[in-house]
Amino acid sequence: MSDFSDRLTGLPEAPEEWAEATESSSGKAVDRTIRAEDNGEAILDNDGAAFTELEVERPDEIQQQGATVRQLAVDEQVWRFGHVIVDEAQDLTPMQWRMVVRRSRRGAVTLLGDLAQRSIGDPGSWQEHLPSEFANFEQQSLTTNYRSPSEVNQVASGILAQLVPDLPASQAVRSSGHDVVVRQTENLERTVGEVAQQFSIEKGERRSVAIIGVDLPGGVVDIEHVRALTPWTAKGLEFDSVVVVEPARFLRQSGGLSLLYVALTRSTNRLAIVHREPLPPVLQMALTQQS
Repeated sequence: MSDFSDRLTGLPEAPEEWAEATESSSGKAVDRTIRAEDNGEAILDNDGAAFTELEVERPDEIQQQGATVRQLAVDEQVWRFGHVIVDEAQDLTPMQWRMVVRRSRRGAVTLLGDLAQRSIGDPGSWQEHLPSEFANFEQQSLTTNYRSPSEVNQVASGILAQLVPDLPASQAVRSSGHDVVVRQTENLERTVGEVAQQFSIEKGERRSVAIIGVDLPGGVVDIEHVRALTPWTAKGLEFDSVVVVEPARFLRQSGGLSLLYVALTRSTNRLAIVHREPLPPVLQMALTQQS
């Protein structure tokens, strides 16, 4: 700090007390902080409003103070809750888990997540990912698949068996009557566009379609009524039909098998896989298990 300050040029002349402190030869640390006088004015937030604080001893007393949710949010109060619900819990980092622990007054939480869709590391187990405060938990596995039809679910289950062998596959409650379409092509852009357009109209009605790929051809992102997504941005969404592009590229990413599983499970009706590169063996095996 001292050497850097001495090298600065073109600065206003320092106060006398700074100069005196600089000349001190006592060997003690020199305080060169310039302190502004307190003018008594309030500190303002980004909207120009003065920060205020709720003077309460415990978070439980917030309601008694008559504070609104808006006040609490604006004033950045630290508050706790009787019960905390966390969605997509499989992707929380250790720091985010600490935040959840601090917000839960008695450790009462409900966590919803799918380890097969974990994107920040290996799927592992909940015992490995949860903080010690939540070590004593009760786990309920959902084994009924209401989103994907059996044709899609069967392929996705083949990926799941390789990804998290101990995780039971879900059972689809319905069938769409459409087998998974697999198209190999030298012209990805044209074939993806053709399949997406075919999927976008069914029985004379417009259907939602998503094209999901790690590195999509430029032309497919502009197809009308069709969304172009990466596996990261597709998580949590669902569409009538999905076109997965170049599965081999998924597996070259960190957590690639999880990303492929995410893409395959976004469809509620029809699924197509379009590729130029050879299909990954794990996907080939899953496709051969279709009944």
